[in-house]
Amino acid sequence: MPVTIFIGGLLEYNSGKTTIAKDIISCFENDLSVKTSPFKPLSGNNLYFHYDLIKEHVDKFGNFVSLDIVELLSCSSIDLSQIIANPVHRVSTQALSYDFFKEGSINTFYSKYTGSVTLFQRFTICKQDSEVENIYLVNEPIYKNKKFWNDLLLTEPILKQANEIKFFKNEHEYYSLNSQFYADATKSSFENVKANSSVIVVESFNNSAHPAWCIREADLIFIVGPGSLFLYDPESYFRAIDNYRAINRNKPTATEEILKFATPKDAFSLPEDQMKRKTILLEILQSFYDRIK
Repeated sequence: MPVTIFIGGLLEYNSGKTTIAKDIISCFENDLSVKTSPFKPLSGNNLYFHYDLIKEHVDKFGNFVSLDIVELLSCSSIDLSQIIANPVHRVSTQALSYDFFKEGSINTFYSKYTGSVTLFQRFTICKQDSEVENIYLVNEPIYKNKKFWNDLLLTEPILKQANEIKFFKNEHEYYSLNSQFYADATKSSFENVKANSSVIVVESFNNSAHPAWCIREADLIFIVGPGSLFLYDPESYFRAIDNYRAINRNKPTATEEILKFATPKDAFSLPEDQMKRKTILLEILQSFYDRIK
């Protein structure tokens, strides 16, 4: 069985998860000579903020792929498809209104139109014959309204390759469809990665305590914030998630809430300098790996 390391973030944005994940992969690959795979169950990128880079990756990989997983795979020696390493990927956009004056007030306009909305969501499901199936959820009101979306040269070639397309009209339909495919995509892809890896570094999404609840495999859990690293015992960490979910079944399982139920085994200050940071990480990983291998 491969060793699995989970990395969660204290903040919704800019916790440093990807930076630490890259450092850990580099330590295993370059210093410990262990083949290591990244795995990011869920990711999301916004076309408004990352259009040029997203388009570059679409041209290169022929699909919407996570910007983070491309970075992580660049540190790994394992030949792994981006869409398997990141089986669920959400592409968002800004639904800006062309009918500003019809809304009556600036408050109505901003509450209705300026939030980020899901345009697509890809689910990659690995089959037993090594084939993959790509299922896309598409936001019908946004995608089919030319006021909101007209870059069909970017999106239509990808949808034409999809095994299945499901349109949704509202949040209720989106969450219902998401629940149909999410577990299959994350579990089947994780099993594929496990079969070809000695170490798997699982990176969370935003500040989710664990974005793939159907996967409860972890030998080491790191929770990171800017300049900080907290080490948790997997058993107590997952027990804390169980306790929180028992009380708050309908709330997102955020890291900050889970940590009210769990205490870290150790804490480390991480310098900004990469070499100094990797020295600290390598010492932790060397001790851990020597103990379990």
